[in-house]
Amino acid sequence: MASLLVDVSPLREDRTFRNLFVARTILLFGVGIVAVTVPLEVYGRTGSTPVVGMVTAIESVAFVVGYLGGGVLADRVDRWLLVRVTWLISGTTFAGLAVNAAWIGSTPLTAALVAANGLSGATCITAMLAVTPSIVDRAKLHAVGALNTVSLRLGAVVAPAVGGIVFAVASAAWNYTAGALAAAVTWVLLMVAPPPGRGRTTAAASAGPDGDRPDAAAGAGGGDGAPQEPVESPLAALRSGARFAVREPVVFGVMVAGLVGMVGGGSFVLVPAFVEARFGGSSTVVGLMYSALAAGVVLGSLGSGWVRRSPRPGRLLLALMVLCYACYALAGAAPTVALVLAALVAAGATNAIEEVLRYTLLQLRTPDALLGRVNSLFAAQAMTGAAIGAVVAGFVGGVVGDGDALWVYNTVTGLVAAATGLLLGPLRRVTRASIEEER
Repeated sequence: MASLLVDVSPLREDRTFRNLFVARTILLFGVGIVAVTVPLEVYGRTGSTPVVGMVTAIESVAFVVGYLGGGVLADRVDRWLLVRVTWLISGTTFAGLAVNAAWIGSTPLTAALVAANGLSGATCITAMLAVTPSIVDRAKLHAVGALNTVSLRLGAVVAPAVGGIVFAVASAAWNYTAGALAAAVTWVLLMVAPPPGRGRTTAAASAGPDGDRPDAAAGAGGGDGAPQEPVESPLAALRSGARFAVREPVVFGVMVAGLVGMVGGGSFVLVPAFVEARFGGSSTVVGLMYSALAAGVVLGSLGSGWVRRSPRPGRLLLALMVLCYACYALAGAAPTVALVLAALVAAGATNAIEEVLRYTLLQLRTPDALLGRVNSLFAAQAMTGAAIGAVVAGFVGGVVGDGDALWVYNTVTGLVAAATGLLLGPLRRVTRASIEEER
């Protein structure tokens, strides 16, 4: 039974990873608080939905730029230092938002601070992902992926709920102040457990897809007076990362599968109308559906210990992707609330194991010198997939009607996922044995 549960030994055995995990969890919690507080604050101040939309769009763009730019930085500088610096900047923006909310009340300043928070937060998250394989035994990356999924989902669910409650009974300034204080505590954790001799890029020693150094800029030229190659521009460095992702068959497969899998996020757009058409528009049912999905993700992550023994992790990933859409479709066709919730718990659990597999395969198949860029490209792609899913789901809802949109949308996307799996032969064929040999 114990072998089915997530392995928590990385948290128990390595103080550096433990502190980094706590820091990442707090950072994600802070991001969740900002995500719910900023729209409430801006709307309360201006009463304008377009202004709220503009500030939210600024935050989204900042995150995408932060992910991509952070990937380049994480492959060029000391990753541990980058984590500490960007987390300090992110914490400072929380303090700035608190001061602005309490005493200044400037919407342009809110937008500027939100942009700074998005840039620094996304860069920090990318650097954390890139530095982890140099801290934790790669044999335990399945466990790290599961633990990261738990922290991500708890931050995405718990933080907005807490932030909304605090905003209702107190003010936006209280939320931002809590974020600033949490950042200060985290800063101490990051300072007391630096990884000596670890967390630096090793570009000079890592090979790209063609056997050459993947990025001349990732590390300076060789020692002993050897001449240094020219430093690539940030865009050229991103292209290097993208070329690797396209040329490495398994990484490319994970990227494509991730894009198709993330389109499932469009189901969230359909939930309110689905409940209105099928269950009388009960806000309680809407909340229960979101909670059921989140609960499933947590349960799936905690019970993912068996994944590390899968002989064909790529095939398992593709099969789970189809199964997840089948669970969503079942939720859309279920006649009772209880069955809807059960199907969503199953969908969440399946999706959690997908995330563990995607994370692990990416870390194991990517050279250290490219981890920052590959992780950043995957994060940016995930946001893109979710956005595409939202648009397509909305279109489907308008065509087939609110009551049937959820099952129709997920049936179609499930068929697309199945077809995608048939086309990704290298990902289907990758074995645990081959990965362990490379490691």
